[in-house]
Amino acid sequence: MNVHEIEIAFARFMVNNDMNARRRLWRKLSKLLSNSVPILQALKSIHDRRIASGSEKDPLTIAIGTWMDRIRNGHRLGMAVEGWIPRDERMLISAGEQSGELDKALLNASEIMISKSKIKKAVIGGLAYPVIMGFLALAVLVMFSFKVIPEFSKVVPYEKWQGIAKFIIDLSTFARQWLPLILGFIIFLVAAFFLSLPRWAEGLRVRMDRYAPYSIYRMLQGGTWMISLAALVEAGVRIENAIIDLGDGSSNWLKTRSDACLRGMRSGQNLGDALAKSGYEFPDREIIDDLGVYAKLSGIDQALSTVGREWVDDGVEKIQGMMKVIFGISVLTVGLFIAFMVGGLISMELQMSTIVQRSYH
Repeated sequence: MNVHEIEIAFARFMVNNDMNARRRLWRKLSKLLSNSVPILQALKSIHDRRIASGSEKDPLTIAIGTWMDRIRNGHRLGMAVEGWIPRDERMLISAGEQSGELDKALLNASEIMISKSKIKKAVIGGLAYPVIMGFLALAVLVMFSFKVIPEFSKVVPYEKWQGIAKFIIDLSTFARQWLPLILGFIIFLVAAFFLSLPRWAEGLRVRMDRYAPYSIYRMLQGGTWMISLAALVEAGVRIENAIIDLGDGSSNWLKTRSDACLRGMRSGQNLGDALAKSGYEFPDREIIDDLGVYAKLSGIDQALSTVGREWVDDGVEKIQGMMKVIFGISVLTVGLFIAFMVGGLISMELQMSTIVQRSYH
């Protein structure tokens, strides 16, 4: 791999993971296209401005230059951006090109990114503090078990400790012996959980999806699926084809649910009934009921968009509510643990003082 290939690979990785940069680009392109500027000319205009501002080596500038070369070679934008952006965005762009409304498709893509960002921020923001509190509790346990408690044990024999002080010593002894194994087991459980999210799809998983933390994943994926489906249908893609596109290349969890919905629609059911009878409760019971009502009326395309946006807003509120509960539990648990450890330390100091005084008498 030469320097140019490394540069391209790095730029592809950065653009694929920089949601804000892509969102701004799609909005600019949409504005230019809505004013009848050809796609190649619009990209060249943005590319030239970025070079003039000194951003020649910026990943997005490199990406735009590569896309322009592909378009000059006969590719459409949807094919030109392949490998540079997430699959759902590329599908939406391709659908917009097929329907002749690329400007609207790009605008929808930027709105989808905003919706995704809202949900992810709600999850990350809610989990950040509990994780920090967990590390704080671990640090306190390690400090007490490996530094503080052993010093007390050197002064006073184990059999002379009583009550909470003795329990603290037992806890520190247990931590010194088993903490590495326990931490390894916790890391294993966390890794297994994250690996199971996109892979585990059947059986007990349906029930697990009703409760946190699996329900958070269902909300995140369900919200993205809904707004992506709405955007594809709005761009002129048939609902069945949109569901196929969303299922292809997706995780096993999402593909299983998309395929179940598709089987129902192919047997003559509407979207709401197909989701309801699939048995997966995806994306959500309430949303399924709404879709069942709207599917029997005209204007399902607009209804999908409305339900999708409402789902994102409701999902963010639900996730924030869950995160508040997790936050409260973590603060209470860690606070009680630290108070318990400090109380044990005070008890040890008092008992040690008493034992030392008795030894002088």
